[in-house]
Formats: sequence, C-alpha cells, structure tokens
Amino acid sequence: MNTLTHNRKHAFVLVFLFALTLCPIPSTLTPVFASGSGATAMQILKTDLSPRAMGMGGSFVAVADDIYAINYNPAGLAQLYVPEVSAMMFSGFGDSQLQSLAIGMPMPFLGLARLAKPAMTVSAVFSDAGRLTWRTINGDGTVSSSDLDAQVDKVITISYGEKVYSNEVNIEGYNAKIEQYLGMSVKYINSKMLQKYSASAFAFDGGWLLMEPKLGLTLGAGLANYGVGIRYLRETEKLPTIVRLGVALQRPTLMDESALISVEADFHTNEAKKSLRFGLEYHFEKVFNVRVGYKTLEDNKGLTVGLGVRYNDMTLDFAVGLGNEVFNASQLALSYKFNGYVNTAYKRKVNYKESEPERKTVSPAPKAKPLPKKSPPGENPKNSDFFWID
Repeated sequence: MNTLTHNRKHAFVLVFLFALTLCPIPSTLTPVFASGSGATAMQILKTDLSPRAMGMGGSFVAVADDIYAINYNPAGLAQLYVPEVSAMMFSGFGDSQLQSLAIGMPMPFLGLARLAKPAMTVSAVFSDAGRLTWRTINGDGTVSSSDLDAQVDKVITISYGEKVYSNEVNIEGYNAKIEQYLGMSVKYINSKMLQKYSASAFAFDGGWLLMEPKLGLTLGAGLANYGVGIRYLRETEKLPTIVRLGVALQRPTLMDESALISVEADFHTNEAKKSLRFGLEYHFEKVFNVRVGYKTLEDNKGLTVGLGVRYNDMTLDFAVGLGNEVFNASQLALSYKFNGYVNTAYKRKVNYKESEPERKTVSPAPKAKPLPKKSPPGENPKNSDFFWID
C-alpha cells in the first residue's frame, strides 16, 4: 500500500467519525449514531438496555430492582435475592443489531457494611451498526469495492451493590424505616470500525438508593460512563457521561395488584443535554405488567409502551418506542430466576414489590392425650374418691 492510499484511508476514517458525530438520526434508532453538537462516541452507552425500563420511558434509576439495574443504578442490584439470568435483543434501524446477556446473584457472605449479603452481576453487550460498501479508485482508474462492518462495539460490565444503612428515624412524629444502598460498576469498552481500526477504554458507574419500605417510596441517583474517553487513531472521543436523579412510588391497589410511578431527570454532562422521563407500571395479579412512559427535553422524545408476562420463574418483557417518525425501536428480553436457591440471611423489606419466597415450615403434630383408664365394676381402687355401691 503506497503512502497516498494509506493517507486516504486515514482521511476516510476521520470523515467517517465526523459523519457519525453529526448524523441527524436519533440515537435510539440505532445504538451507534449520535446527533447534535458536542456529541460523544459510543452511543450504545446511552441506549435503554432493558425492555422494562424502556417501556417506562427510561425512568428507572429509582426503580432499579432487577438484574437490569446494572445499566441504570448498580445500587439496586443489592435487591437481588435469588440468582437471575436475562438475555435481551434490540431491534435497531436498518440492519443494525444489539444483544445483551446478564447474570447476577447474591453473594454467600456479608457486605462491607455487615448488614446483608451483597449482589454481583456481569453483563456483556454486543452492538453491530450494519455493513457499508467501501469503494476505492485505483491508480489505473478502475473502481474496486468491498463490504465492511461499519462499527462493532462490545461492553463488558462487572457490578457490585449492597445495603449500607438500615434504621428507624422519627420524622415529625412518623417513625420512618430508612434503608440505603450503594453500588458501583467497572466497564471495559471496545469498538472496531471498518474491521480494522480498534479502540478500547474503561469507564465507571456509581449508584445510590434510599428506600422507605412502609411508604413504597424510593429516591435514586446514578453516575454512568465516567471515564477519560476512547481514542480512534489520533482523535480521542469523550464518553457519554450521564447523571441520573429520580424518585419512584409503588402502592397497592386491588388484591395482588399494585401501581409503580417514577420520574427521572438525566443530565448529559459532555453533551450539554438533558432529558426528563416519566414512567408507569401496573401489576396485574403478579402475572401481567403493563407499562407506559414518556420522554421529553431530548431529541428522541415521545411515548413508549411495554408489556411483561410472568410464568413461574420465567419472565418475558417487550417494549417499543412510538415517538419516532421514521422508525420505532423495540426490545425483547427473556429472564429466569432460580427460586430454588434461598438466601437464608437476606429477606426483602419492600412491602409492595415482589417479596422473597418464604420456605414453609411443618409443625409437628400434637401428641394425643391418653384417655383415663376405667376401673372394672366391683373393684375398689386404692386411694380413690369413688366407689361402687352394690
């Protein structure tokens, strides 16, 4: 390869990066495109990676009570009481694809605060932006072309969450039960463009939850994708750092039904953008979950809807965004909880959320009292107050 051809390839890569940065397609249509000034690399890190969260408009930092808390608030992982595994598929724009696999479980030891057993989760996210045709003008004037992967991204995350505080606090005569959780994540990020140009980086997440179980009230805060950036060739692109603040309230309605309402504000520090999200989830008889959400103050604003179905230990979740004029992104996830595993040292305190299955204890049958013996007629027992009269 001569120097001119080599420089052309480098120039093409720089133009390709610039085009990705300024592409007007909304980010949730495909996980690799960004939009607007000050956009960052690795837009996959901004995508809602949970059908349940997506159905609630992405308002999940204060909910964070399942395995997908790893993507929003790692502190919520401390609420995992049995091992759980989940696989998710994201339907993107064109031939772009995204898949995710997560495995989490409570640990068999007490956490650093010595209050309860913590939980750890590992997840892997794979994103493919599709293929493009690269045409090159040769020295003799002919044109050669080849099909290449536009961009392939991988994100490996390890998360840890535990309960760090539990106590009763008197607030104006109300005896509140306060529980606090902390969590953190470490991410390894790898991106490869045009099957040749590769870049890697590390990022960190942090999260905090405060819960009042008797009221069903939760406050949540999270910091996502904090790192130095990712370097392509000679250019270093910033990561999409996000600060999330939210509140959630879950209350019972009828029988085994309940309603969960959440509100969240997101601040994209490296892009000077913000987002306001609202979510509602209604539980029907612990089997069906209907979700609706709305996102505003962002490019990809609009309505989202979702549905969850649970059968024994298995859950199927689906969500779709309805706010885009060109394409409606959708997600599908299948999760399984190993309820045969019981963590005896941990019991959830949340009143209106799914509680840990209790092991049944069988009480011993009461012993039958012996019946009094009757004396035969004509026999006068010794020291008896009763006797027979003939």
